[in-house]
Amino acid sequence: MAAESRVLEAGLAQLYAQALVAIARADDQIELEEGQRLQQHIDARTSSPIPLEDLLLVEPLAPLELAEHVRAAEGPFRGGSIHARDLARIIVLDSLSVVLAKGHVSERQAQQIIGFATALGCTIEEVRSMTADLDPWLAQLR
Repeated sequence: MAAESRVLEAGLAQLYAQALVAIARADDQIELEEGQRLQQHIDARTSSPIPLEDLLLVEPLAPLELAEHVRAAEGPFRGGSIHARDLARIIVLDSLSVVLAKGHVSERQAQQIIGFATALGCTIEEVRSMTADLDPWLAQLR
């Protein structure tokens, strides 16, 4: 896996999986290789299985929706298991691994990846420091 190996708590794992699915299907299709890699990443990050078929039946998760859930869990007495920027890094690197299974990142997928990262509090420079695979789209945001 691209990002550090980390198993997420159940609620956060579900949101992570929904974010990866939203990114993978941003170009309106999930190819076989993408689907296989998607399930591998989800399995590696969760302690209990989340079938891809179930995730495909759920409305796509929007970046701001994920950010709201994460921020609500980060409260001082909530015992949040991960910081929003750490989750953003995991989503960026894992989603790139998934979408690059088909050989390239589509514009819509890149926009979704950047959208999730920035919604979780990352700056464009922080996203740029994570990977060069998004440079063509990040250059447009200067």
